[in-house]
Amino acid sequence: MPQRKPASPGLLAAQAARRVAVAALYWGPVIFLLATAVLVVGLWKGANLGGLMYLAVVLLAVFGVASGWTLQRRLGEISGALDRAQRTSTVGLLTAGFAHEMKNALTVILGFAELARTSGEKARTDAKVMRHLREVENETRRTVAQLQSFMSYSSGERGARIPRDVNELVRDALSMVRPMARMKELQLQEVSGEPPRVVCDPFAVRQLLLNLLLNALDFARTRIQVTTRAVDGQAEVLVADDGPGVPPKDRDRIFQRFVTTRPGGNGLGLSTSREIAQAHGGQLSLVETDSGATFAVRLPAAR
Repeated sequence: MPQRKPASPGLLAAQAARRVAVAALYWGPVIFLLATAVLVVGLWKGANLGGLMYLAVVLLAVFGVASGWTLQRRLGEISGALDRAQRTSTVGLLTAGFAHEMKNALTVILGFAELARTSGEKARTDAKVMRHLREVENETRRTVAQLQSFMSYSSGERGARIPRDVNELVRDALSMVRPMARMKELQLQEVSGEPPRVVCDPFAVRQLLLNLLLNALDFARTRIQVTTRAVDGQAEVLVADDGPGVPPKDRDRIFQRFVTTRPGGNGLGLSTSREIAQAHGGQLSLVETDSGATFAVRLPAAR
């Protein structure tokens, strides 16, 4: 049974504001009608119910002030969430434009790399030089393909889903972060099991894994371990680091949009990753551990 998509802080604030407005809409008239009924009964019976009327007026005033204050606070939260969403949208557009320009430039570089390789083959250039030229050509071609996938994904196009080896997807993601891990003197440990193949959008799942690895790079002290295995007929990937871990108060919030525990973070990595996992019929969760942080991705096996 698919899990419900976590609500964003902006949506939660909107729902809270709606509840307050509905309460004010219904309970305000109810208190007013009760006070009126008490007044009519008092006049009819000749009783002095001024104290009760005063209490009703006080209750209405307190309820109105509390409702107004709560609505103002919730509307402020909604405004902040919309502002962050607007900034994120702008950054997304700029990133997509930058990716387009990079793709064009790399396509030109790829053309010259292919030309250099073919010219080197005709001239029987040194084998070592030819190996380097082939590496430049292959890496450039791979980067161009990834940029194309990114532009398709950012435009909302659903990528083709094909059967893929989970270990291969993990190795692709690890290859992207190895240079950063070396700069931070972190060990990247890969424990490859035998997970089943999965039907997925390779770019999206690679992005999911990359988000988890980049998150681990920010918090790990000495090492990051990525484990793949089969669990209950599904493919599971564990990304663990030996950092400080996730504080208990944040464990239920970290998958919400714009919620981050990292200085300078935008709070989109984990929420986007969970959405990708759920779009593939899987799930992303934080595993309870004694130390560090461990995230588990589960994806259904290909049929």
